[in-house]
Amino acid sequence: MASKTTNSSQTGEQAERSESQSFPELTVQAEGTADRLRRVNETGKADCLETVEVELAVEYDIESSDEWRSLIDPDYMQHGQTVEKSTVIDDLLDRLAGHYRRQSSSSYEAPDWNLTVTGSATAWRRLFMEFTQLRGSDSDQADKGTLRLKQLLATDLADTGAALAALELIEQYDLDRSPDPFIDEVADGTDGE
Repeated sequence: MASKTTNSSQTGEQAERSESQSFPELTVQAEGTADRLRRVNETGKADCLETVEVELAVEYDIESSDEWRSLIDPDYMQHGQTVEKSTVIDDLLDRLAGHYRRQSSSSYEAPDWNLTVTGSATAWRRLFMEFTQLRGSDSDQADKGTLRLKQLLATDLADTGAALAALELIEQYDLDRSPDPFIDEVADGTDGE
């Protein structure tokens, strides 16, 4: 189990709150095609690398703030995207036992992969209100959290629980943010079930 770390600039109360509670239950789910690489040495004279195409379904439980930041960071921006699915998938493949490489003609895109982070509304709300280093009052943190949830939903990375969390934050803190995109996301999510 990963250990919790705290930022030294946190107040004592925030650090105590983060350490005393378990990290929200969020799971990364990825499905797609990859190459499995295996070193083959049949004769002992030559080194050869065999590549086999495989279909993978990967589930990875995020267990700490550090894992969240290193695997999926909504503040990470490169090539004009808020979250690069290809980077997340490459990181997931690196964590697997064995040697896997994502199949793609682009190092920036992963069109043949489905990637989602799943969690309850409570888990998403806790992530942004208790475990991320958002500055300001509770209302400011809630507003920043809804913005990050909106970014994750826009990239199709978060599930319906994220939209529900945003709606709860908007209502609880009376935020000046339209709930419509989150309501649409919940409606779309329940239509598919």
